[in-house]
Amino acid sequence: MLVCSRTLRKALLALLVAMPAGTYCKLGWTQDAHVSNPMAPGEAAQEERRASARERYENGANAYSAGHYKDAVDFFLEADQLSPSAPLSFNVARAYEQIGDDAGALRWYRDYLHRSPTADNAAAVSATIEALALALSKKGVQQLTVRSTPLGATVTIDGTPVGVTPWTGELSPGKRKVLLTYRGYTDERRTIAMSATEPRDLDLQMEQSDPAANAPRSVNLNESSGPRLGPLPWLSMGGGAAALGAALALEVARRSAEADARREVTQLGYQSRLETEQGRQTAARVMAGIGGGLLAVGFVMLLLESKDTRHAPTTSAGLVCMPMLCAVSAGRRF
Repeated sequence: MLVCSRTLRKALLALLVAMPAGTYCKLGWTQDAHVSNPMAPGEAAQEERRASARERYENGANAYSAGHYKDAVDFFLEADQLSPSAPLSFNVARAYEQIGDDAGALRWYRDYLHRSPTADNAAAVSATIEALALALSKKGVQQLTVRSTPLGATVTIDGTPVGVTPWTGELSPGKRKVLLTYRGYTDERRTIAMSATEPRDLDLQMEQSDPAANAPRSVNLNESSGPRLGPLPWLSMGGGAAALGAALALEVARRSAEADARREVTQLGYQSRLETEQGRQTAARVMAGIGGGLLAVGFVMLLLESKDTRHAPTTSAGLVCMPMLCAVSAGRRF
């Protein structure tokens, strides 16, 4: 049984409709006759929650009567979590109003009418809501409430996560981008215009996403899992061929220098020709090594790209260098 001890009928100054400080909704929990009989485990747990809610409500009522309005808010909210009811929202709003928290009072008066739109005092509460909204507008903000089905969706406003549904907060007037996300559901996006004088409600029904899109993707082990290398293998092999060509040219020049050294008749000239021949020999060997290495790298990359190495035949590649030439050796074992 839910009963309000007085009705909201008096309008006070500053356009706020309020009741005397001692006015709040009294709640009575009645026990059905069958409750005295043995209860199922689920019924027993529900009765235990009702008993806890009743205790917190009574503590809140006592705190409200003693003028401890902040304590009353806490007790009423705890009771509402255990056993939700519209009068508890009304009591929270009344307690917030007594401590001068316009935003808190507005939020819970609005929640009261959302839960009980045909309440006997709906007209008076609506007038109070208008007055509180006007008070907020003078502070340059207005109130937005976001609800969703299912509850618990993450609310992001203008790129900043602010909480989960049901969520209520104060925003400056203007356009706002609202995003709701919930695992297993399609994201909901809305662009809303916040009024400077009127609070806003946003109720969204979220749709379940395609189960196939969230199912684990089967992996085909015959497909390559590595990145595509593009032209890199061919560039490596091209560079290797160029380096081997340079090595060959240096080797020809070395032999020419060697022949010139043999024809030289003076010791000084012979020494100069010999140094030239040795320098070209060293350069030829270095270029041959670089070219062979690049060819080997490019060849291996081509093999890796053509087939997944986890299921491909065993491939081996190597570089063989002799005094005058380097070459690539490769083989596959099936």
